[in-house]
Amino acid sequence: MTTEIHNSLDQNSDTDKELRNLFEKLETETCRTVDITNSFDITDVHQQRDAAECLEMILHKVSPQASQVFKGQLKYSTTCSKGHNLNTETNPFLTLPLSLKDANNSTFSVESGFDNVFQTKSFIGDNLVYCEQCGKKTEATRECEMLEFPRILVLLLKRFDFDNNTMSHFKSDRMVVMPHTLQRQNKMYTLCGIVNHMGSLKGGHYTATILSKEDNTWCEFNDSHVRKLEEQPFANSQTYNSSTAYLLVYRDSEGFRDKVEHRQDEQSGDQRERNRKVKVSSLIQEDPLLPEKPRQDREAEEGTQQSKRQEECTSLTNILKKPPCIALIVCGGLLIVILAIILSTLNLS
Repeated sequence: MTTEIHNSLDQNSDTDKELRNLFEKLETETCRTVDITNSFDITDVHQQRDAAECLEMILHKVSPQASQVFKGQLKYSTTCSKGHNLNTETNPFLTLPLSLKDANNSTFSVESGFDNVFQTKSFIGDNLVYCEQCGKKTEATRECEMLEFPRILVLLLKRFDFDNNTMSHFKSDRMVVMPHTLQRQNKMYTLCGIVNHMGSLKGGHYTATILSKEDNTWCEFNDSHVRKLEEQPFANSQTYNSSTAYLLVYRDSEGFRDKVEHRQDEQSGDQRERNRKVKVSSLIQEDPLLPEKPRQDREAEEGTQQSKRQEECTSLTNILKKPPCIALIVCGGLLIVILAIILSTLNLS
């Protein structure tokens, strides 16, 4: 359902070809995945895999132009207390990890965790940084900014982590509060997919919750079964809570708005065309040889005609109100009746 990569697939890449074939077949039928897994060199489909690692493996095997949809870039700048630039580096990413260990509350806010990635980090106390220009260790700050925004932003909630106290790995089932939209600088992202994990470190099960572009409803993908969710996320709130969400997929809202605005422009164009045809049709019904009169002249003429009609009606009413006039009308009517009787008698004889 990430249609942004469909037109980016390279016909000269075997993996891209298999993906394209799979996408085209899925439009009309149920498909097997043996060809696509072979192209990814996956020999044992029953082997336990991490969803984030599997996604990155796929994006590394497809062509660069296809994976570009998911690619972002972070810029880190370290500056000493005297303002000297100690280090500047850029790091590309396909998934952006968010640590759940630092959450103090029972729930983890994705919005706050996302903002924490870009918070300024300070090096103070025993954690000083050596500055060559200062010739000694000094306090410093490290800033992070999004140098390149991906069209599809994938956030990795680090439920599988390492505990330094117990020196062992663990899985966190912390409740996560995810927002419908995420904003960074002037870029807005809208949630369109969730990968869920149920189980433990030793084994589990993955499902996906995805927003369908066709009817704008959320569906659950569970192996070969797909169903629409009875309780739609974000139906009554701008946040959604989950203790199983593992990967969050956000789509660039600007690209989506461009498509909507383009559709609206097309509809507006169609409406303008319909209005033009209606106007032309109405013009055809008018006499093309007679120039249209100015509005004021038309209104004056209509007013004059209406006044004449009112005067005629008034005159007739005044006549009928006079008794002599009524007597004359009655006598005239009787004469007409008598003449009709005489003429009919002569015809009979």
